[in-house]
Amino acid sequence: MMHTLNSKFQKISPCNASSFRARRTTASKNDIRVAVNLVAAIQGVSPDEILTSSRSQAHIAQARQLAMYMTHVALGYSLTKTGQLFKRDRTTVSHACGRIEDMRDDLVFDQALDSLEAVLNFAATSQPDFAKRSAQ
Repeated sequence: MMHTLNSKFQKISPCNASSFRARRTTASKNDIRVAVNLVAAIQGVSPDEILTSSRSQAHIAQARQLAMYMTHVALGYSLTKTGQLFKRDRTTVSHACGRIEDMRDDLVFDQALDSLEAVLNFAATSQPDFAKRSAQ
């Protein structure tokens, strides 16, 4: 069970991330960098650890699963495209998304993910300059 998000987002008010959700029609490496950097900062791992092609420690694997989930769900990339971006098979992305969805049964975790999705969508769709800064 991933508890890092719970401890950092205890006081988040309920947020409807679906109102912020905007599906991307063109792939952008900056979108992925924003997602990876956001998850890395929150989970306390480096972006390189999330993007490594090797299997790793449990906390890094959970951070990678969360980043893949955000890429697929919040940014709207297909399972196949998300897998390509993370150097994983689409079935691995599907498994990661399933694990994160199962964790959403926890109300605090669910609210934290809603907030992360809103931040990621805002950064990726409304603020191209933010995406460029995050990529550097």
